[in-house]
Amino acid sequence: MKRILIVEDDFILSMINKKHLELMGHQVVASVTNGLDAIEAVRAHKPDVILMDVRLNQGMTGIEAMEEISKFSDVAVVYLTGNSEREFKERASKTNMLAFCIKPIHFEQLSEILKNAK
Repeated sequence: MKRILIVEDDFILSMINKKHLELMGHQVVASVTNGLDAIEAVRAHKPDVILMDVRLNQGMTGIEAMEEISKFSDVAVVYLTGNSEREFKERASKTNMLAFCIKPIHFEQLSEILKNAK
């Protein structure tokens, strides 16, 4: 079982992801909608893995949030994105990235990724 933080600005997707993660046997420690809240949630909850949307509302991208988080935590991240722009993937690869997944996420794929996380 992994302790997971969800960072997703689409409420419906956030709820779907939470339900699927719980059905897989994981604990969702928090769900937040922006990068600043993600940074604070990592400090407060110390998750094992972050499920991070790349494009977030309120200015900061998911990758920028992870760059800040990596200054104080080595938490692993699974990025979710609606597009596969190479620039994002290259920047994301410089963080503690487990995977870079295109939405919609296939939960069998996510399950395998989480099994391989430390």
